[in-house]
Amino acid sequence: MSEAVSGAGEREREAARFAWGHGYGPGVRRGATEFLNSLRTPADVGYYIVGSAVFLVVMFLNRHSVEETTGVSAGALMLPGVLGFTIIFGALFGLATAVSTEREDGTLLRAKSLPHGTTGYVVGQSTRAALEVVLSLVLLLVPGLILLDNAWSGGVWGVPHAASLVLLGVLASTPLGFAVGSLVKNPRALGGWGFMLMSGLVGISGTFFPLSVLPGWVAGLAQVFPLYWLGHGLRSAMLPDAAAAGEINGSWQVWESYAVLGAWALLGLVLAPVLLRRMARRESGASMSARRETALQRY
Repeated sequence: MSEAVSGAGEREREAARFAWGHGYGPGVRRGATEFLNSLRTPADVGYYIVGSAVFLVVMFLNRHSVEETTGVSAGALMLPGVLGFTIIFGALFGLATAVSTEREDGTLLRAKSLPHGTTGYVVGQSTRAALEVVLSLVLLLVPGLILLDNAWSGGVWGVPHAASLVLLGVLASTPLGFAVGSLVKNPRALGGWGFMLMSGLVGISGTFFPLSVLPGWVAGLAQVFPLYWLGHGLRSAMLPDAAAAGEINGSWQVWESYAVLGAWALLGLVLAPVLLRRMARRESGASMSARRETALQRY
């Protein structure tokens, strides 16, 4: 009996090593390489720096504007929401744009033709997106804590609290990025209606001002989406208890934040594989050529 169990365990370990070597390992290396290559590209580096600088300037200019209901500066209140937006934008919107673009240029078709190529592609894109999110968070958080008073009042407990929310936010956003990217055939469409949708979510999710000032129906709508709960959770980790007065219910809803983000992560994990398999089945040289022809006719 023990020999059978030992043999089964050895087969499982061998299967895991095979999967790592033929899908996950190359995917991680590819994602890390693409990320490092982006750091050598002036346009990409400028995007990281300028995007973070714009948010930091807005927060710095509002560092002395104290919210009456919370007793915390507007700049410090903005920082957690901006961090939440950065996670959602990078891991969902950015990833969806990359998937849609590489579907159009044939990268996905080439990945499909390789052994474990689709697995490697998914792992690689997830790795690259996660590294980009981490870099963006560092560029925002480190200067933000230096420039803004009371931007971190969560103490030691706030560190694992915030880190777990960041991880859950990435897990909630990445599968949804693959799902959206597999549905959108034209990556330029994401730059239009997709960006407008993200801007609308930012406006109703308390990123730049307390949701308590918005109508009740708007606050209720915001609570459907992960952006609000990620920002709310990060505020509960980073800000003093008094800042909860500016939230919808006047209190921190920590477990609700985990529950809603976990539900979105589960939804994405269910939808993404189905949609990716559907997209992979439909990918062919003819379909790619047709999309290119359509794109050329727009110019």
